[in-house]
Amino acid sequence: MTLFYFVNLYELDKDARQKKIATFKMTEDELGRRVEIDGDHSHPVVESVKNEGIFDYKNARPGKLYPYDGMSFLENLKYYFRSGYLLATDVQRSTTPTP
Repeated sequence: MTLFYFVNLYELDKDARQKKIATFKMTEDELGRRVEIDGDHSHPVVESVKNEGIFDYKNARPGKLYPYDGMSFLENLKYYFRSGYLLATDVQRSTTPTP
């Protein structure tokens, strides 16, 4: 069984409906922890997060967080994206069966 944590990122489309842009998923398994991004890698918001990082609003530490920062990165997505246009969910937990 593989345990993973994830955050979904949504934006409002032109018809004011939520559209999922990406899922940021951190997997914990025998290989360790790693964050993967499922979704539109060419979307400007996803590119910005990967290249420029996000601020650490939760712990108010200087510097930026990137996907390789693992759980700290995931936890801060909901604080970074909290506008009416962009919204990130809380960190959610799930498991997948190991083949």
